[in-house]
Amino acid sequence: MTEQEKTLSLVQELVAIDSRSQVASTPVFDVVLAQLSGWKVETIDYTDPAGTLKRNIVARHPDSRSRVTFAGHLDTVSSTGWVRDPFCATTEGENLYGLGISDMKGPIASFLVAANATAAKNRPAIVLTSDEEAGKQGVREVVARSETLKEFSPSCFVVAEPTNLKILRGHRVDVAFTINAKGIQAHSSTGKGLNANMALVPFLNDMRDLHLLLRTNPSLFDQQYDPPYCDLNFVIDNYGAFPNTTVGLATCRIKFRYSKSFDPEFVISRVRESAERHHLDLDIRPEAPPPELPPDHPLVRQMEQLVGTTAGVAGLGTEASEYSKLAPCVVFGPGDIEHAHKPTEYIALAQLYQSIGLFKRLALELDSH
Repeated sequence: MTEQEKTLSLVQELVAIDSRSQVASTPVFDVVLAQLSGWKVETIDYTDPAGTLKRNIVARHPDSRSRVTFAGHLDTVSSTGWVRDPFCATTEGENLYGLGISDMKGPIASFLVAANATAAKNRPAIVLTSDEEAGKQGVREVVARSETLKEFSPSCFVVAEPTNLKILRGHRVDVAFTINAKGIQAHSSTGKGLNANMALVPFLNDMRDLHLLLRTNPSLFDQQYDPPYCDLNFVIDNYGAFPNTTVGLATCRIKFRYSKSFDPEFVISRVRESAERHHLDLDIRPEAPPPELPPDHPLVRQMEQLVGTTAGVAGLGTEASEYSKLAPCVVFGPGDIEHAHKPTEYIALAQLYQSIGLFKRLALELDSH
């Protein structure tokens, strides 16, 4: 089989396995492990908060002298809205459709084939995780527990998220807020309940004002990014309550994204103060700091020389925020983030196949520059 045929076959095999964040991830990792014959593989398992078994792996060929590391996640978002079979990679025209095909089973298949096509001494390490789409517990387990990463000390990470084969030298990260309001559940006609949403309303009004401030005050902008403003987005969960029931528990979940130039404490303080003033329960979970390398960083310069494009920044979040605790990171891979998380997710076959050669080049030359 050609490298293109191997990549297509592996993508199809990966997509066929349900690896949504809420299900056990061991089956999809079994497919990957079959690609790593002869490699030293470290397995890092954990149980998520729902009690579901999750897996991560760190793999390094025993003959490799490379300290380059390719990284990705194998979980996907929900299959809600799909008309095609989300677990069947389908070719239509010049594109390949399937759940998680760009984010990021296609990129992973490409760099696995590329790594195996490289001489053993040049093979990059491979890190694959669970739960990137649901809080990034997997990568945190890897960074904290991997003995392999401690032993060989990576020189850099290439996180293969879909970037249209453009180089990202940095991106925003987020702070996650969970706000709970409690009421009394009852039939709404009796007048004996207490709707928890009523306690959220003044808090949400404060969040609306903060949301608008971030979007309209140029002094809070980072012009490197598109859009230049930090994003503060919230959703409300009433846990399936019907309109004839007073809501016993209402949860507001907020994701606040910010770049390296922005001090998040301003927003964190505003959210905390509002929650306290309105007597709401608040949980705050910040990610690791934004992984933004300067334009003249040696890794950025090397990537630009090897790929032939200029590095930039983006608003999406990746596991680079955690890997940057260990080594410099860039984000680079086939596929378009605009197509990810949609019920029509696809990857252009030409770009997928082009990425195989680019990953081989990175494996062979990135360490030597």
